[in-house]
Amino acid sequence: LQPQEIAVWYILPALRKELTLEMKKLGLDQRTIAKVIGVTEAAVSQYIKEKRANEVKFDTETQEEIKKSAQLISQNGKLLFQEMQHLLEKALQNKVTCKLCHIHNELPKDCNVCLKKNEKINLLG
Repeated sequence: LQPQEIAVWYILPALRKELTLEMKKLGLDQRTIAKVIGVTEAAVSQYIKEKRANEVKFDTETQEEIKKSAQLISQNGKLLFQEMQHLLEKALQNKVTCKLCHIHNELPKDCNVCLKKNEKINLLG
């Protein structure tokens, strides 16, 4: 799987789950959470019951960022895209994506292709 696929299939659902759990703690109901984060009420229910998006565990730093983002998004739903992008970048910086990428791909242990910004990489040698 490419890193972008890992982000779509694993990281985004895990972020939605964690945002759901944090918003629930803030007192939002399932219908409101679903509307704010753009998923169905059934998806929110599955996130809360831990029946969906359980493959990713975020480190403490990323979890703290998720809490902050949940507060911001619950106050202003228009911040969802901005905060999701911020959280995706955090997951990448904290190598959450890398851990999954190594599970799904045969990569050198010291691979850091995703962390090299604006640098063309010659993988052919």
